[in-house]
Amino acid sequence: MQTDNRLELALIRPLRFIVGGLMVSAVLVNFANVVGRYVFSRPFVWGEEVMQFMNVWSVMLGAAVVTCNGAHLRMDAFYNRASPRVRRVLDVLTNFLAIAVYLYVISQSVQMIRMLAGTGQRSVIARIPMDLMYAVIPLGFGFGTLFLALWLYRIWRGQPTVGEAREPTERPELIA
Repeated sequence: MQTDNRLELALIRPLRFIVGGLMVSAVLVNFANVVGRYVFSRPFVWGEEVMQFMNVWSVMLGAAVVTCNGAHLRMDAFYNRASPRVRRVLDVLTNFLAIAVYLYVISQSVQMIRMLAGTGQRSVIARIPMDLMYAVIPLGFGFGTLFLALWLYRIWRGQPTVGEAREPTERPELIA
């Protein structure tokens, strides 16, 4: 990990643990379902649905981890050739834009969760409350917003950011 910020470390370690645990759990459920189906002819009917929910939770929380590491996909041809000062400006602009989008997604997902909680809707097979399923959206985007805000704080303080810690390496010229 590229960060030395205690708050980020305190948040990112449990997130990574949860994401890893969810992924391992999904593999174990899948394995148990295969054994149940082909060895005992009694598959877990809820297995597929639960694995899908685990995957959604892994993706949403994993996106926050990726945000903390500054490893999201981006068009970086211009960024890599820009001066450090221009990179900082681009980081500030993209982080403010991302925070605005994240806050919008959080507000919309909270409304959806309230609606699902009000109706008491549950998943078809496993009977998991759907508001619990969708609760990961504001959670993941909330962590992402926090990590972006911490990144902006580092920029404001003049500290190196995650992107600056991983400068692109220059490729040696190819000899013809």
